[in-house]
Amino acid sequence: MADKALRRLGEALNRWELVPSGTEGYRKAEVTLGGVDTRALSSATMMARDVGNLYFIGEVVDVTGWLGGYNFQWAWASAVAAGKAVAENARSGSGAAARGAH
Repeated sequence: MADKALRRLGEALNRWELVPSGTEGYRKAEVTLGGVDTRALSSATMMARDVGNLYFIGEVVDVTGWLGGYNFQWAWASAVAAGKAVAENARSGSGAAARGAH
């Protein structure tokens, strides 16, 4: 994408507002459901397969765990995977992530 198009996309995403229509209360509150399809991501790095250097982690990804801390574990583990990939890409300067290496 051209820089101008990326800026417009970023601005549109930053202005996007979601307003909940309501909840079923705290007693029913558990986890989120839905999000970025895992098939669109590298399971090793959490990087989007179609857009280099774009990462998704935690509850923004369509992964739902059992109650009892599993969703926290997923959030932490996916963050570690993405963080390591970003750090490695920055260290190596190879641009491997930007080229879609999974």
